[in-house]
Amino acid sequence: METVLIDTSILIGRMRREAVAFAASERASGSSLVICDVVLAEILAGARNKAEYDRHHKELTTNFDILPFTMEVSQRFREILKHIAPEHHVHLADHLIAATAMAHDVPLLTLNKKHFKPIKGLKLV
Repeated sequence: METVLIDTSILIGRMRREAVAFAASERASGSSLVICDVVLAEILAGARNKAEYDRHHKELTTNFDILPFTMEVSQRFREILKHIAPEHHVHLADHLIAATAMAHDVPLLTLNKKHFKPIKGLKLV
């Protein structure tokens, strides 16, 4: 079974019950879905209050394995910045998510393909 990293855009879309997020999720049907520390942090940072923070934390850490931030992720992140950041205005969080996917050799499922397409070596679902 293939492992696929879910981007924040997919999770937020699913929380908002957006059809496009559910349709995108179908592209990873049959895969083992995981998140990473950056995705978890983005969701938790968007919580409106402590109860929502606690609910999201419990749901995400219970339902998904979390790919860790490692030295290899850090090295890939710096390489992405070196080659991409000067030409493209993409959020640092997206670069970190891409670096995590690449370091763990898993494809990324996202609704924001334009943010990730310029990154060489990143597999998108």
